[in-house]
Parts: sequence; C-alpha cells; structure tokens
Amino acid sequence: MNGSVNHSKEAVRRDAGSTARTIMYTLLFGFAFITLLAACGTADDGGSAHLHGSETWEETSSATTLPGFLDDHTQLSKDLYSEVHNHMDLMSGLPCYCGCMEGTAIDEPHDSLLRCYWAELPGDDGSVTWTDHSTGCGICKMEMEEVVALSKQGKTAEEILAAINAKFKPNKQAG
Repeated sequence: MNGSVNHSKEAVRRDAGSTARTIMYTLLFGFAFITLLAACGTADDGGSAHLHGSETWEETSSATTLPGFLDDHTQLSKDLYSEVHNHMDLMSGLPCYCGCMEGTAIDEPHDSLLRCYWAELPGDDGSVTWTDHSTGCGICKMEMEEVVALSKQGKTAEEILAAINAKFKPNKQAG
C-alpha cells in the first residue's frame, strides 16, 4: 500500500507541474499578444509610419492663431507650428523630403515644407487651414528645426535650401 501512495503522490506532483506549466505558458502567450496589440495600436509623436490622408485639418482665423489639435502634442510641435508664419515665404520654396506622399494618388502633394503645416494657404480673410501632418512626421519636424535654427543664424534662403538638400535629399546614385 505504501508503494501505491508514493505513486499517487508522484502522479499528483506531475499533474500539478503540468498544470502550472500550462498556466504559465497561457499567461505568457496572453501577455505577448496584448503587448503586440498595444504596440500596433499606439502612435508615437515621432511618426515613423505616418500615412498621408490621415491628417486632421483645422481652420483658424489667422496664421498666428494655432490649431487646437496641437493641445494633444509635444511642446516641440507647438513651437515649430508657431514659427510657420515667420518663415512661410522661405518654407514655400523648400522641398519636403518626408516621402509620405510617395505612392499615393493625391491631387495636391506636399510640394513644399509649408504644405506639411498648412493644408491650404491663407484665404482672403486671412484664415489658415492647418494640417497635423507634421505632428506625426519626424522628417518634417527636423526640416523645420533646421529652417528655424539657420534663420536665427542669419543664413540666406539659398544657404538654407542648400543645407536642407544636403541633409535630407535622398542620395539616388546609379549603381
């Protein structure tokens, strides 16, 4: 009888170990699945996977009145958007190198850095339609940071264009 009891205890221990492993693997799988869902569902303000057409547009009464959607973004985004009216002439002549427009059938692509901030140019009444594109696009932010910094250094429009091209223009060498 004593041998039977030992075999029963061993079977119970084996079953308990198997059950514990099953629970552990189930919890581990569940945690991994939830982590995957959370990672796929969050947006980082740096915006490495920004898609054109998903922007929010907001009209304000003037170029100095910032859009409300900036309330949900970083101070850097707010600062860059607040500089647009100071640099709009320069920005309209600078290319946008973010690439968010490639492969889309958009009638009005980002033809300048200004279009990454303004969806529509000021109307006759001075109103501006802003786009939140740049809040989620790191390249647009970095280009604008360059514009602001180089302007503060007293660089000319040509020097700023050359610097932007040198830093952001894709190197398309035949190979």
